[in-house]
Amino acid sequence: MNGSPISRRRRLVAPLAATLLLVGLWELFTRSGTVDPLLIAGPVDVARAFAEEGDLLLRHTLVTGREALLGLALAIVFGALAGLVLHLSPFLRDATLPILIGTQAVPLVVIAPLLVIALGYGIGAKLVIVALACFFPVAVGTFDGLRSSDSELIKLMRSLGAQRVRTLTLVEAPGALPRFLGGVRIAATWAFISAVFAEYAGSTEGLGYLIARGTPMFETARVSAAVLILAAASLLLWSLVSLAERRLIPWLRHEQSL
Repeated sequence: MNGSPISRRRRLVAPLAATLLLVGLWELFTRSGTVDPLLIAGPVDVARAFAEEGDLLLRHTLVTGREALLGLALAIVFGALAGLVLHLSPFLRDATLPILIGTQAVPLVVIAPLLVIALGYGIGAKLVIVALACFFPVAVGTFDGLRSSDSELIKLMRSLGAQRVRTLTLVEAPGALPRFLGGVRIAATWAFISAVFAEYAGSTEGLGYLIARGTPMFETARVSAAVLILAAASLLLWSLVSLAERRLIPWLRHEQSL
């Protein structure tokens, strides 16, 4: 069974062992003399950057974290509302769904500078950029989840004379939770990345600012430390959403363990 002690131990040990292996290979590669230390910093140098510049990294991490979390929250709210509207209104679905899909062909790196120019260098532009990046998977997850509701249960509710709102809240919304949270989980991996893109476009603080400023100045260890923080933050956010998914839809976990 998936919940056995051996299985849980394997899920903990396997990623730790893989991480240690990658760090070891990384250190060996940087010490092999085949690459300039100014271009790639080794794990020891990155650890030294954490120790010597921890306060600086923490301050900029908090800035990027605030942008990522608030932007993701906006994406969840408006993405869920958009998915609901697309589900409830066939006219709006036919009119806007192709446009919504088409917008995903526009790279974020193209529109980010334009939004910064239009909205300024404050947090507002960053929140819009993060929300736009995370909006689509939430909206599609909500829409697909509502569409995949159990048709037999919906027919039963209708036969019992239930109103549309009651059917939505008792059958369709709970049934949509797995796909909705799956969309949120995908969006969570984009939150910090899009926040960095927003800071690249124009900012005086944040991890994106540190990376953009440090790269041409060959502050390789600091830049690598900032990148590792971004990776860890994205993994943490993804894990929190996965934990929320297990708490909110325990029946799905039970079905998967059978």
